[in-house]
Amino acid sequence: MRVFISYAHDIQGRKVAQALAEALRKRGVDVLWDRDLPEGNPVSLPEWIVTAVSDYPVLCVLSPDYVLRFGSGDGTAARKGVLFEGRVLQRRIYDHTDVGGCPVIPVADLAFSADLAPVVLKNLVISRFDADTEDGLEQIIRRLLALSPMPTPARPSAPVPEAGGEMALMHDLEAAAPSSAAGPSLVHDWLAVVADLSRTDLVRALPAVERIVKAAGDAEVMREVTECCLRALPGGALVAEDRRTKAWLLLRCRAWHLHRMHELSAAVSTVDEGIQLAKECGDGWMVAFGKRLLATLHGELAEVSRADARKHHLVQAVECATAASAMFHALDPAGDEYGACCNVLACVWFTQYRLDRDRSALKRANKLADQAVTYLPKDRSREYHELLILRVRISIARGDLARARDLADKALASLACHADDGASYTELLGSAHLARAELRLKEGGRDAPVNAARDISLALKFFEEISLPYASATCRWLLAKLVPGTAGVEHGDVRICERLFADTRIRLRGLEERSRRIGECVGGRWGTRRGDWREIARKLRSQV
Repeated sequence: MRVFISYAHDIQGRKVAQALAEALRKRGVDVLWDRDLPEGNPVSLPEWIVTAVSDYPVLCVLSPDYVLRFGSGDGTAARKGVLFEGRVLQRRIYDHTDVGGCPVIPVADLAFSADLAPVVLKNLVISRFDADTEDGLEQIIRRLLALSPMPTPARPSAPVPEAGGEMALMHDLEAAAPSSAAGPSLVHDWLAVVADLSRTDLVRALPAVERIVKAAGDAEVMREVTECCLRALPGGALVAEDRRTKAWLLLRCRAWHLHRMHELSAAVSTVDEGIQLAKECGDGWMVAFGKRLLATLHGELAEVSRADARKHHLVQAVECATAASAMFHALDPAGDEYGACCNVLACVWFTQYRLDRDRSALKRANKLADQAVTYLPKDRSREYHELLILRVRISIARGDLARARDLADKALASLACHADDGASYTELLGSAHLARAELRLKEGGRDAPVNAARDISLALKFFEEISLPYASATCRWLLAKLVPGTAGVEHGDVRICERLFADTRIRLRGLEERSRRIGECVGGRWGTRRGDWREIARKLRSQV
């Protein structure tokens, strides 16, 4: 059997492609790739590429540069080989009219997020391959055998997994679209057998399980996945690969669950532990990922902290985002991971502006957001839309309402195309409506409060649909600010409550308590109201 490996010459692409080529050759597969060009000495490099892509199965090694340049030109000479190969591959996929047997197989490292894959490859099943341990090689070979069976009598074709067996379940998990209706049931079935899986099979399934659970937005299932997998790891001192697996579980699963439930301090502790494990096993990418996650968490903690702790969290957020940026830039100077760090750092500086009204922080946020635009492609969909929404809010703060309107319309129109793509896009759609509500109020006009309330109510519906308690509480607080009477209080109560508490959940409890006291005729005059709020503040802070 002969196969062609298509890859980019960035760090991750070279590492995976080299290990994959060596592993396949040890199994008797004839590998074509550009490292053999000096021996082959083709008359025309484009002709050699076209022949290889057209005549043989193709393994596409997904990496940051590969995703960025796959069939997508931008007027530069960067990664022209990937650009050309991507265009030829798109044509081959287009010409493939059978219901199965697609000769193009995407391959990615365990840490690669399927959401980042080019759209034309995202619809195919992505095989996972560990360059260090060769985990995942058997599945790749089975897929190749199914396309072109070797003439070896003992192994005429790929084995068909028995229905209901663990192999069948693993295959179904990897083949399932993240937001498919069958996904959650497959994860439930996998959880029932996870204790019996080998480490190889557990690690192989994790990326697919993670994608499905995140698409469903189910924090409780993610908690269960994390705990089951941690229990499956051996006790005592962990070897390097088990430490890497545990770091993955902490950073990409448990931290996600805690962040989603807005348990920010617990999430910070989890990420710290994950980063330490990643350092111990020498995984620089995962350390940088953890630092970027810490920046996001500290930024959000600054928003809900009292003034004395706010500065600490903002400093930590800037330091972590800066460190992550430097790490990802060192790994891949032109990569979208660096762009994602610019986006996070811009968000941190914008948070500082909102909390302290520091115009220099707003200027920094705007500059970083503009910089992130040049690094984040549309294929990096979640971060791309997060950046769009952030730019809406920055434009509002800078008084450029026309630009804010254009960006808000662009974000909402683009997100409408992802309506069936899972909870992360539902969350982004809610955030986009909140940004437009802020814009409506800034633009003013007789109907501005009504239109803003409509957008906030839509955001609330989206957030409740995917069980985001803190985001839902924020929407209810914003609605109470617009029309205090609906909460049974007055504008003066809202202003006092906003000064007393940073956490919107506590603010809502404060309004409920004040409304109850008003109903019981406790307070009434301004002086009494302030005293009443002091009592409410003491009561609520004693409960935290």
